Amino acid sequence: MTGKRNPALDSLRACAVLGVIAFHHQWGLPGGFLGVDLFFVLSGFVITRLLLREHATTGRVRLGRFWLRRAKRLLPALLAVLIGVHLWLADDEFPALRTTTDGQTLAALADVANWYALHGHVDYWSVGRDAAPLAHLWSLSVEEQFYLLWPPVLVLLLLIANTRWPTALRGPWAATAFCVAGACVSYVLAVVLFDPAAPDRSYLGTDTRSGALLLGAAVALAPHRLPRRAAPALGAAAALGLAAIWGVARLGQAALPHWQLPLAGCAAALLIAALDRPTALHRALDRGPLRALPALGRVSYSLYLWHWPVWVFLTLESPEILGGSGILGSPGLTLAVRGALAFALSLALACVMYKAVEKPLRYTVLRPLVLLSWLAVASLSLVAYTLVTAPATVQRESGGPLVSGPG
Repeated sequence: MTGKRNPALDSLRACAVLGVIAFHHQWGLPGGFLGVDLFFVLSGFVITRLLLREHATTGRVRLGRFWLRRAKRLLPALLAVLIGVHLWLADDEFPALRTTTDGQTLAALADVANWYALHGHVDYWSVGRDAAPLAHLWSLSVEEQFYLLWPPVLVLLLLIANTRWPTALRGPWAATAFCVAGACVSYVLAVVLFDPAAPDRSYLGTDTRSGALLLGAAVALAPHRLPRRAAPALGAAAALGLAAIWGVARLGQAALPHWQLPLAGCAAALLIAALDRPTALHRALDRGPLRALPALGRVSYSLYLWHWPVWVFLTLESPEILGGSGILGSPGLTLAVRGALAFALSLALACVMYKAVEKPLRYTVLRPLVLLSWLAVASLSLVAYTLVTAPATVQRESGGPLVSGPG
């Protein structure tokens, strides 16, 4: 594809976020959490493609500008969600949630939410997910760590490509092989570090989850595209493979790191490679009734950010959990109603955030120092609020373990 936005990739973003929502909202898709891996492969591909395009155009990669663009893209919407969650918890109706939310907030702002989940014992297995409204931000931290580490490595690979080293060490296939080898190491680490009694280390670690990101980078670096005639069939096979894995995968099972994660990553990479050129599908996504998928993909980031806090909010405010009249004056929210309402509210919030926050700040004419100053002030203000208003004592989740806040 050219520099124009690829509607097929936006459609994949939509499928990825719908898979995660289906898993979290209990819509009967047990492996929907693998939508995160599809996001990872997409991110590795898109980021690497953007950096390569800049290098081809200007002869260099300006890392400072790249990181500024990432901050403009990710931080405003993240801050909006963090502030929204803290406004909900400001009345101290759920003090136990503050102990997890405070720590997750600070970890998310520091881009280490996945490692805080591991060492703070607020991961998917140690704490009930309804007690951690920001638990889903672990995946965002993995991506942000990749954005910090991968561009300098890519710059080094590009420098090597301009040296007089042997072609086998500096050609385009060498960079591609480097990414594939790195992905293999990551997937092997996920197997080696997998412990059935504590699967969180294998599932949440940056080292064990970078395989999908590196596969996406490998697709972007590959010197040749898939043959035009073979691309549709290969793309269809990859899509069917992804659907099959999403239907059988289960969190915490040994099959996940042993073959499901690598296969899901490879299938996603093959699907992206197949869609990386104009086809009849692209025209249908641009003009036909399928236009809803690319539109959903464009708001997928905010939708991902909001869907879990909204679900936790509806779960805890429902009289099924707390008793009483419930929100909206309803006598109770069934699982199906709660899922439908959570999706509708999350989508509405995502659309508002995209129009009012994401898009304006992403393309703002503000000078970088001015924008960074605003974002820094907002972030530091949230950090100060979190530290000053933190509960004085450790709280115990009902039926769960002790969890601690940022202190």
